[in-house]
Amino acid sequence: MRYRSKLACLLTVLILTACTVTKTICPCEAPEVIRLGDKEIEINAQIILIDTIASGGMKVKILLTTPARTTLPTNFEADYYYLRSSNLSRDAFEGKFTSINTNSAEGIMELEANNAPVWGNGELVDVAVHLTDSHGKVHFLKKDAVPVQSANR
Repeated sequence: MRYRSKLACLLTVLILTACTVTKTICPCEAPEVIRLGDKEIEINAQIILIDTIASGGMKVKILLTTPARTTLPTNFEADYYYLRSSNLSRDAFEGKFTSINTNSAEGIMELEANNAPVWGNGELVDVAVHLTDSHGKVHFLKKDAVPVQSANR
């Protein structure tokens, strides 16, 4: 009887542990285009290896635009980016942008980060952006399979 209760307790712990939800670092189901209010925003991305002696890593350039370059929606922010390599032995990466340039009238937001890890030339990477609108609602945009490029390209 004693072993049966211990076994039941162990099984309960295993089931509860297996059912917990963990934070996924790169939203797998995020779209390439979202609607904020009456405006659509789409994502494009580029990843370039930094090959200077002073710094090593990758530069991530992300361009958020509206179709036909109409004005950007008001009051939204891009704060984090996420990278997930097609090389599954690598951990996903989360970082903050080092530069954000917005031209609302032209419908362009340029996001850059120079703090990404070094991954291989030609490696395919999913790039996602964390956006927050004026109501505090979180949105994600994702570009799939962006190839890492050498700086000389």
